[in-house]
Amino acid sequence: MKKRVMCVHTELVREGSVLYEGKDGNTGITTTEEAAGFAASFFGKQDKELLYVCAVNGELEPVLMELVAKGSKNVCYAEPADIFKSAILANAYGIFCFHNHPGGRAKASKEDIDLTARLEACGVMLGIPLLDHIIISSQGEAYSIKEQDEEKLNETMNRMFDKKKQ
Repeated sequence: MKKRVMCVHTELVREGSVLYEGKDGNTGITTTEEAAGFAASFFGKQDKELLYVCAVNGELEPVLMELVAKGSKNVCYAEPADIFKSAILANAYGIFCFHNHPGGRAKASKEDIDLTARLEACGVMLGIPLLDHIIISSQGEAYSIKEQDEEKLNETMNRMFDKKKQ
């Protein structure tokens, strides 16, 4: 018995572009504040959680921004494969993830930390590091999970890898 196999190709399709200029005319993202400032304009006045991925080159310059998932008023779910897909196609050096908390504070939930740990592990395996996962509140407050929840993130990573050893 024979089975027909599709021959395909995958490509990125540009839907538009935005201009980015960082601190002091620099075009690389070097701080949480710069990253959050760049991402904030993509969220606007949303009443639902959105998750974006920003792929950067070796100079930490944004090369693409993609809306990966749209959730409800207090939850947004995405798989690491969906988050890394465009970064792989763009031959990215690394990624930033951004999501908003439209009705609340910019503070990480357990689910946010779990996703960040999974992305951190996947990024290591793919050679495309997760540079940060930043939450932006409806008031414009930014929260870096990698900076402000480093201990919880490390605990989650250790639990993940301990489970895999068993």
